[in-house]
Amino acid sequence: MAEAGFSMVLPLLLLVSVLAGAAAGIDRRLRARDGEGLFWTGLTAFLAVLLTAAWAVTATSAGSAAVGIVVVAGGIGASFWTLRRDRRRRRNRETRQVEAAVTAAATRHREVLARWSAYELDPWLAAEHPQLLDVRTPETRTFIRALKAAEQLRPEAATAAQAAAYTEAVTTLEDSLRRAEEAAGGGRAA
Repeated sequence: MAEAGFSMVLPLLLLVSVLAGAAAGIDRRLRARDGEGLFWTGLTAFLAVLLTAAWAVTATSAGSAAVGIVVVAGGIGASFWTLRRDRRRRRNRETRQVEAAVTAAATRHREVLARWSAYELDPWLAAEHPQLLDVRTPETRTFIRALKAAEQLRPEAATAAQAAAYTEAVTTLEDSLRRAEEAAGGGRAA
């Protein structure tokens, strides 16, 4: 009789813990607005509740133990699989964001280099704005330093910190070219 009571209490305790874990997981997915993760968390919770109920229904101790082992192993396996998949998805999302940031900064970097090379290669622009080619001018000197810094920080494969540093260096480069153009005579006509 005591064994039958224990075999009914254990599935109920497991059911309560499954429901609490599912509620926490679903809440986290809702806050993150992660639809796919919400689906998998809900499906895992549903299957765990279903198997726990099947465990409670089986009254014999042999059947109860077998279903219990399946429930526990399945729940643990599903949890590890879901967590690993979630980590992989986050890493991939972060990698794509870093790549997008580096690509955007590299595009802006190339645009600044194209603007600057026009002053170096076009004799008319060089004659109109000689200060832009004179490194004795403070603004031009600042631009050259910013140009070197941006070139040194240009990453091949970047971490989030490297991408942020490169983006900041390109922003500084853009600002220094704008200031140098303004100091040289109001900027270049586009």
